[in-house]
Amino acid sequence: MRKLKIIEHISLDGVIQTSSGPEDDFPYGDWTAPYRSPAGLQIVNELYGKTCDVLLGRRTYDILTNFWPKAPKSPMADRLNAATKYVVTHRPESLEWGPFEAIGSDLVDSVRRIKSRNGPDLVVPGSSSLISVLLDHGLADEVVLLVNPIVLGKGKRFFEGGSLPRGFAMGSTMALPSGILVNVYKLIPTLAEEALSRAKLEREFEIAREVQERLFPQTLPNVAGVEMAAHCRPAQAVGGDYYDLIDIRDGSLAEAGHASGENISSASGTTAHSCDRLGIAIGDVSGKGMSAALLMASLHASLRGQVLSGTGDLGTKMANVNRLLYNASDSNRYATFFYAELDCASRTLHYVNGGHNPPAVLRKEDGALQVLRLGDGGPVIGLLAGALYKEQILHLLPGDILLAFTDGISEAMNSSEDEWGEDRMIAEAQAHAHLNAKELLQHLFRAADAFAAGAPQHDDMTIVVLRL
Repeated sequence: MRKLKIIEHISLDGVIQTSSGPEDDFPYGDWTAPYRSPAGLQIVNELYGKTCDVLLGRRTYDILTNFWPKAPKSPMADRLNAATKYVVTHRPESLEWGPFEAIGSDLVDSVRRIKSRNGPDLVVPGSSSLISVLLDHGLADEVVLLVNPIVLGKGKRFFEGGSLPRGFAMGSTMALPSGILVNVYKLIPTLAEEALSRAKLEREFEIAREVQERLFPQTLPNVAGVEMAAHCRPAQAVGGDYYDLIDIRDGSLAEAGHASGENISSASGTTAHSCDRLGIAIGDVSGKGMSAALLMASLHASLRGQVLSGTGDLGTKMANVNRLLYNASDSNRYATFFYAELDCASRTLHYVNGGHNPPAVLRKEDGALQVLRLGDGGPVIGLLAGALYKEQILHLLPGDILLAFTDGISEAMNSSEDEWGEDRMIAEAQAHAHLNAKELLQHLFRAADAFAAGAPQHDDMTIVVLRL
């Protein structure tokens, strides 16, 4: 959305002095000429930006038309002559200085439509009556007042009657060597506007949350001999954690067969089918909120595309996902990501770890639970365009438990800012390894919450549990 900036010269007593025509000493309304300096001109040039469009009342347009088309070449002349002039007028047929677009009686709606278009920011120079309407309807994003060191004593004031049509909050102020003060203000929204804006934002986040929830598996695969459960708890309305469990048959994605129940589910083998491979993914996008959620959606699409392609080992697939995410994100955005495929017949786990918290495999040996960590593969994804990844292999045994998680759960903090930690989390899983996958997942969330003891958490929490 384009921003609208009001730039106005006023005197110390708040008067706007404008020209009545070319016969005046200041043929385009620039009564501030005696107070200009090279530094002052540079400041004004910067206020207008490299490119801009202008919104003008008809009288101001006519005054500027008498000067700028014939003015000596300068950055300001080039900028204004090239700008689209949105002119409030009932006589559009007499407009000559272009490019232009006439605005009729529907001023407020027209300005809203203009702001919603793509294009450079809008600047309003002069046109005090127009400025009053813009301020009354909250259409200005910024107001710049250049206060000149003179008392004019008479003339039209910036605020008629000395009262402000809207509340202002000063953002910055600067004194130029010539004595001009450059004050930059933001409008203070009314309570009604704040409520409307908040309601709109909340609805947008609600829609984003609903869309993101659809990216998580709505059902989990029913795979013979495998229990599974997964859940993500976002810290905000939307989050950057990602998990997926994918039934892969003959190089294609099969329909999953077990309702997830708020993304928490377990599937056992009694009514399940055999599979070729089971894809297991978990990731954590850097950052929070909407930007992280958008990158999470890109990661979801990239992985699914690679799984559908069915070509190459997991190292190649991860390299492709990395390149796709790199092209879809800013230079400082990335994700930690673990992806594995379980060969359902041989129980061979092929995996690549892209900088993610190493998942743990709990294995009972000689009456004790041993812990294997899956930490090899390559760097985080999305940060280095040409990163290489290497597939790893682990043979799973009946009774093995695969525990994958994001750092939001392992780094749950209490009010003293102590972390729960991976060691405590894994020890808790070992102590309750007799539970089925769903029960174990739910217990780990409860244990993390008990450790935090009500302290607010600032990161998404995600766990994936598989039990053979």
